[in-house]
Amino acid sequence: MKFCAKCGAQMEDGMKFCGSCGAVVSDDAATQQPQYGQTQPYNNYQQAAAAAPKQPNQTVQKIVAKVKKNPLIAIIPLAALVAVIVLIIVIANVTKYQKIDAKELFRFKYEGLNEHGTVVGELNAYPKELYKINDVTISTSKDMKHLNSDLTLLEDYDEEDLKELTGGEKVSPYLSIDPNELKKVWTKAKKPAELVSMRSALLQTNSKGNYTIKAKFDKEKDLKNGDKIKVTVDYDEKALKDAKIKLTNTEFEIEVKNLEDGTELDPFDEKYIKVEFTGIDGEGRMNVTDTAEADDLGIYYKYDRYSGLKNGEKVKITCELYPSWTEKSGDAIVYEVDGKYYVIKNEAALTKEFEVTGLTELKEIDPFENINFEFERGTPFLRVKGVDNEKMDKIVVDNVRFDIEDANSLKSGDKFKVKAYSYSLKEEGYKLKGEDENGYAVKEFTVDDTMPAYVTADNGSAAYGSADFKDLIADKESEIKTKLQGTTSGWLWDSENVEYEGEVEKIDSLTLKDVYVAFTDKNNYSNVSDYVNRVYGVYDVKVKTDDEEKKSASFIALVYMDNVICCDGKYYQSNNWDSCKIYFYGAMSDFNKEVVGKEGYTCTKCGGSAEVKDKPDDSKPEETTTTTTAKPEKDDSSKKDKADDSKAEEKKDDKKDDNKDKEKETEKADEEKPADEEKAS
Repeated sequence: MKFCAKCGAQMEDGMKFCGSCGAVVSDDAATQQPQYGQTQPYNNYQQAAAAAPKQPNQTVQKIVAKVKKNPLIAIIPLAALVAVIVLIIVIANVTKYQKIDAKELFRFKYEGLNEHGTVVGELNAYPKELYKINDVTISTSKDMKHLNSDLTLLEDYDEEDLKELTGGEKVSPYLSIDPNELKKVWTKAKKPAELVSMRSALLQTNSKGNYTIKAKFDKEKDLKNGDKIKVTVDYDEKALKDAKIKLTNTEFEIEVKNLEDGTELDPFDEKYIKVEFTGIDGEGRMNVTDTAEADDLGIYYKYDRYSGLKNGEKVKITCELYPSWTEKSGDAIVYEVDGKYYVIKNEAALTKEFEVTGLTELKEIDPFENINFEFERGTPFLRVKGVDNEKMDKIVVDNVRFDIEDANSLKSGDKFKVKAYSYSLKEEGYKLKGEDENGYAVKEFTVDDTMPAYVTADNGSAAYGSADFKDLIADKESEIKTKLQGTTSGWLWDSENVEYEGEVEKIDSLTLKDVYVAFTDKNNYSNVSDYVNRVYGVYDVKVKTDDEEKKSASFIALVYMDNVICCDGKYYQSNNWDSCKIYFYGAMSDFNKEVVGKEGYTCTKCGGSAEVKDKPDDSKPEETTTTTTAKPEKDDSSKKDKADDSKAEEKKDDKKDDNKDKEKETEKADEEKPADEEKAS
């Protein structure tokens, strides 16, 4: 026999529910029969002694009998009971929290101009210091029905003052300091101190002093009236839950409104700024002019460069604004002038790059086209002294200066540089081809066979027989004939060892025998003390005299020219004062001795080979040059003694007296001539 542990009613074995009170009974809890005098719990109070067993309720007994037959009948009420209990717990938990619409905690401000506006959301509360006083006042209240009013606070701040503290808007009722308003909204606060605690949870701040409850926006700049903004409230859910607060509607939508319209301002519009590029490509200038409209707005411009410009380059210009008239509105800049608002799209809109265009493109001109040179001397002592511009373009002639470098003592194959500099070409719309950054065009030239060269034995015969010297040579040949005609040997000036009897009555022949060229052995022109080269025309001369015993004579005549140059197939003497003279020798042996053997020169028969001499190393100018010759060449001044008539007559008499001896000497000289000529060759 079992008894109910709750009411003590007798129960049959196997029963799960008390037939009297309906309590669930476990096997362990109802196996013992209660003893009299023992206290049993019953409906939350103690019974004094065990009562006599009650008779089972007939209705309950019927239910129990059915349960025995079908145990599922017992499970259904049990589940319902559990559900009810859970529901009660849930309702109790839910109803203990103060529910607050998150949107009611915030105030939103729209700032800036239409299409460039911004939004700010913050807790709709008073400054923090006001709550410190109010918290104490509310906490010391007797109960929720009798919340204390903060008389001191209300004396310091009337309603208008409080609105001014919140930007003209009324604060959220949950964050109010008005006792009557607080009682209306904080319905879950049982005590004044609990109300203060719950309100303080909403006003909680972080280490930086900012509220932990804040609004976030999906778009917060470049706003225009009518825009819809999604607001998400960010908060510490656990902290508010501990304070028995639950926020609802934490995501909602607001509409932008009350933004004023502004005037779009492009600071680089042509009505504010004019930019012009002038001049020559590479030397262009930029001219920036602020218009009157720009002056009215107080805007001005700066730029990174304005000169030395080329077409295609970029120049950066920046618009400057008065800082006190400027305010940021999102990315945009609001510029207020005389109560009127102007909008500049963003910071980048204050800077603009302008491409340089319209500068005069210079045409290239080759300054070295058709260039020729003016020379002094010839190779191997050639000097390029200037530019011959006769065939050059007039623009180059009038606007380009030429400088020549490394142009002295040149030999064939040497190089020299010519630098062209334009001092006024750009004004004509041209520039030098190949011009460097300093304005120079440089070209290197090589000394070749088209440039002047001193005549050597290789072309001495060609020079002597050229048309260029034809008239000069003819004049000198005539001079030889004129000088010999009617002249005694004693009166033959410019001669050496020329002797014949009587006066010349007739020139039987004047025949060009050979051409020789004497060339200096010096390597440096500054060491050449006389001529560089000398071209000799050697003539055989045969004459008839009026002497009865010896009517004929023969000797040689010379026509020589100093410093003969060949250039581009033409022959000339280096200077107009270079000599061309005649001279007479008695025999080739005299020529060989006086000319071929002259120290400091190598004399070569044209078409033959010259005696090789050791040349001194004179790459540097010699301080002292000494030339020793067996006998100097004679000129007109060497014959001054022959001006004395008496001496000439005496000489003539002496010659007659020793006629026989002279004939022997003459025969001997004739025998020696072939050997002398062979030596000369």
